[in-house]
Amino acid sequence: MRAITALMGVLLVFLVGCSKDAENRIRVAVTPASPPNLYEENGRTVGLDLELFEGYCKARGCTLQITAYDWQGMLGAVVSKQADVAFSAISITDQRKEVMDFSQPYMENTWNLVSLEKRNLQLDDLSQLKQYSIGYPRGMAYSDFIRKDLEPKGVYRLDQVKLYPSYNEVLADLQNGNLDLAFLDGTVASVYRKTLPIRDSYVFTGFDRFGFAFPKGSKLREDFDAYLSNELKPEALQAIIDKWLN
Repeated sequence: MRAITALMGVLLVFLVGCSKDAENRIRVAVTPASPPNLYEENGRTVGLDLELFEGYCKARGCTLQITAYDWQGMLGAVVSKQADVAFSAISITDQRKEVMDFSQPYMENTWNLVSLEKRNLQLDDLSQLKQYSIGYPRGMAYSDFIRKDLEPKGVYRLDQVKLYPSYNEVLADLQNGNLDLAFLDGTVASVYRKTLPIRDSYVFTGFDRFGFAFPKGSKLREDFDAYLSNELKPEALQAIIDKWLN
């Protein structure tokens, strides 16, 4: 997988369906470094999220104009209305909902603190957490969780966190011994576990869901939700999710 920094500003255009009218073009912001939802493979951007939105676009005869950003840039493009939609395993949070609209949730997610297998770090109690360094990409929902939940309990301070451009740099530092724990989405962890010597040290469950992000008041969001509910159907949605997770 290529580093996200190599993708900054790169414009990828996908033609879906037969319509090429400018008014049917949908501007998409992504961060293709969150496998299996969105990532680079053999020079192409692929993933679960892209397949879902390509299905919608095929049904509507539209064209996808996809621009790659870092994580904060992707969300900023939606807020500033430079993009009509963003997707790359984006967690739905109250803070984000203040500045953007989300589709209905399309899948559940866990948050995994992972370490190198040789370190054999196992957290039985979160009170142990403060003795370790934690890293993750800038702009992730983990920051809001640490600030609102862990910090008030004295478990971990946000100013202790090491922030990176993408998961690639986080995991590189983990392997080089410069980081004790990496905070990963469960979906991302399941992919990297196949090729890297990492293990779960602690898993947070039951509160994170992914959604597609749209500018405030977006009519596109309403139509996409209608597509997910009435045209794709839950069974077909689950089949797509299972295909990419397994």
